[in-house]
Amino acid sequence: MLEKFFRRQTQKTEPPKGPQPMAAEVTYDPGLIAALTQQHRDLTVLLVKASSASQQGSYEDVKEALAAFKTALAEHLKRESTQLHPYLTAHLKGEDSREVLKDMRTNYIRVEQSVEGFLNHYGGYPVSDVNAERFEMEIEGVSEEFCEEIEKEEASFYTLYMPPESY
Repeated sequence: MLEKFFRRQTQKTEPPKGPQPMAAEVTYDPGLIAALTQQHRDLTVLLVKASSASQQGSYEDVKEALAAFKTALAEHLKRESTQLHPYLTAHLKGEDSREVLKDMRTNYIRVEQSVEGFLNHYGGYPVSDVNAERFEMEIEGVSEEFCEEIEKEEASFYTLYMPPESY
């Protein structure tokens, strides 16, 4: 009797045979670009908040702003990678489309890596009187680079996101 029970259990956990259903196509969301752009503004505000807090000697506020930035950036990048990128991959056509998609992914990775190193460093070595001056110089550079990348993203990649009938 136990043998039948275990045999039935393994049969239930086996993957279904035959063709698998295709993943659902990412649909057009008319509010996506506005939401992503607002996230860019919110992220920029968090960097400014961290810099201002450091200048005022409010190091706990710096820590909180950087933690909020890290969380918000992860959410933003996830939304881009699950909604924007797959949609554009499915709908962009033409000889330059592969190059545009490659540039978009490269931009995504560049932003993620440059900010990640900065956040990891100050997550392990929180801002204090000892390193505040260095932090302020570094956050200025990170903020500048981040703003340049999001300007590029908004000016080129976000403009490609249109209703399906527009392609």
